[in-house]
Amino acid sequence: MKRHSRKGSALVSVIWLLAVLSILIASYAVDAHLQTRINIYLRERVAVDHLTDAGLAIAEVILTDYQNVSEASSDADLEKLQEDDRWYNEKRLLKSQGGKEVSTGAVPVDALNPEGGTVTVTIRPIESKFNINNLYAGGDANFAEIWMNILAISGVPKDYWDGIVDGWCDWRDPDGTQTGDDGAESDFYSEAYQDFVDGRDEEKNKNYKPKARDGEIVDLEELKSIKGFNEYKEQPINADAILNGGVLNPDEDPENQIVITNGISRFFSVYGSGKINVNAVKDPLVLAAIPGIYAGNPDDPRAEDASAAIAIAEKIIERREMEPTDGRNPLLTLDDDANETGAYKDMNSLQERLQELEHLDVQNEASTYFAFQPEKFFEITIVGKSFGIVHKIVAIALVNEDGKVRYLRWQEDP
Repeated sequence: MKRHSRKGSALVSVIWLLAVLSILIASYAVDAHLQTRINIYLRERVAVDHLTDAGLAIAEVILTDYQNVSEASSDADLEKLQEDDRWYNEKRLLKSQGGKEVSTGAVPVDALNPEGGTVTVTIRPIESKFNINNLYAGGDANFAEIWMNILAISGVPKDYWDGIVDGWCDWRDPDGTQTGDDGAESDFYSEAYQDFVDGRDEEKNKNYKPKARDGEIVDLEELKSIKGFNEYKEQPINADAILNGGVLNPDEDPENQIVITNGISRFFSVYGSGKINVNAVKDPLVLAAIPGIYAGNPDDPRAEDASAAIAIAEKIIERREMEPTDGRNPLLTLDDDANETGAYKDMNSLQERLQELEHLDVQNEASTYFAFQPEKFFEITIVGKSFGIVHKIVAIALVNEDGKVRYLRWQEDP
């Protein structure tokens, strides 16, 4: 009996041992499989990172040389230039189109292995909005008129204008002197912020910071921290509605609510020279706010109605976007007459097209705010794709006077 018991125990032990070994072997197999997949992912990730590195190099080659690209005088000359310079088309378009967005399309970096992945480089000039950091008393001489134009076109009621503009000027300027009756310097913010911390007036003061910026902002979201954007006659208002559109006073009864049709953020950037690239701007409302297109002077019949300025702005963009109808190569220099299409070369080119073809007039004052070529600031988007992995980089670049590229902002997606 004991002998059979010992045999049974041995058999059970063997079975348990085999079970444990099977589990260990299965575990090792799973680990090996996972490690293999990790190694494959890391290899493919390295490959896609190399693609975005190549895309960055492509972007810098285009940006540092596009202003010096030669003009093509014929189709044969164009073909020769394209053979000599792989990125000639992108450089030429960036220059000849006055700074419209340029894309390389999906480019296989390794010509011998087109399945190894592609990179797409898109370059967009950002001088197509007002640089808000220039629009205060220490910056642009016409800052008040531009602000008035923007607020009027946006649909912000006039009663709110002084609070918004005065509050912004005090937030932006470096001094400690309050602007107008509705401005606010750091002493206001320190008190409001303390109220928020103490919970005495949390709803009213929830967006305030301990002090004014007293310098340039780097993100438009910071406007939500300014007094004129947060309160009107000491009552809280919706700062997000001013920036992005929406109901300004959601706590009021529906019949008394004010709806902002166009948020002011569409007009502004925190970079750029302060000029609007007339060949890159896509939003007619931004053009319409330029002094000389929308006249903010109350004595001007257009001052109360932005529709005339918007109509002019729409025609400027429409004429720019028209395709050649006579079979001309859009890469070649166009004849300088009122019937030309494509990018505007200068103020005279713009005036000729509008006056002779559209019978519209843009005042010379607008030329102060027009740019016809990209200046210094660009948004670069690089997308590398390989084996189902996507790596995206979005950067703000400044091209220095010596042609070197310096990055001001950098964002990467996994």
